Amino acid sequence: MIGGGRRQRLVADLALLAVAAAWGLTFPLGKIVLHTLPPFAYLAGRFLIAALIMALWMRRRSGPVSPRAWRLAVFTGGVFFAGYALQTVGLGMTTATKAGFITGLSVALVPMISGVWLRRTPRKGVLAGVAAATAGLAFLTLTEGIRIEVGDLWVLGCAIAFALHIVLVGRLAGALDPIVLTTAQVMPVLALSGLAAAFEQPPLVAAMFTARPAVWGMIIFMALSGTVAALVVQTWAQRFTSASHTALMFTLEPVAAAIAAYFVLGEVLSARQMAGAGLILAGIVTAELKQEHEHSGVEAT
Repeated sequence: MIGGGRRQRLVADLALLAVAAAWGLTFPLGKIVLHTLPPFAYLAGRFLIAALIMALWMRRRSGPVSPRAWRLAVFTGGVFFAGYALQTVGLGMTTATKAGFITGLSVALVPMISGVWLRRTPRKGVLAGVAAATAGLAFLTLTEGIRIEVGDLWVLGCAIAFALHIVLVGRLAGALDPIVLTTAQVMPVLALSGLAAAFEQPPLVAAMFTARPAVWGMIIFMALSGTVAALVVQTWAQRFTSASHTALMFTLEPVAAAIAAYFVLGEVLSARQMAGAGLILAGIVTAELKQEHEHSGVEAT
């Protein structure tokens, strides 16, 4: 028989893997949507749907929420917006497969950010994993002229923001209701995306009305699976596991993105890029397993 605590961690792991798979699928779908909508109009539409769902959900929640809790959650939402903004702009300039693997670097960066937060130097194994992932990034993104594409740089910025987001959610998950924390993250993304979309061409309202039904179908699907469900599940699951272990489960995201991009868009990596993707995955897993081993050692003492 599996104990209650172990059963909860197992369910949390499976839920996080499902989140990673859903996020992986959003890369090729987002790429298709960006052929019709500007980046921030797409984000505004996606998070408008998510915000409406969360607003209805919040009405069913009982009990007040302290102003301090709201401020912390909204700050986390601001970091979340930064990640999505950088990723969406970059996705329009690079392939869905490359964007998935570069975003996956956020996983390797989590122990680095946690180490800075706790003022503790990361272990050598963690540093080795980050070094391998960085070398993989070079293989994956550098062109023959030893030049990185602009879109890849945007997505790299998104990886840093998402790594910080995982750490922040880990800090807040045990203190805040998952619905509250999710709502407080969705609202800033909607507000900031709508503001940015007002300066895009075509204007936000015109862009929304010219989008085809199929495009709206993809946006609704991503809002439900990749935003609402994913954020609620992540916030709930991080009550039972560490930020580092959460990041390890998210290793599936770039793999899912590559598989989905192959079947949806027909994207195929070159041999050099496949080697880079492999190094990124190896570095991510190495960094997180070393971090996991460190946490296990602390818990055992």
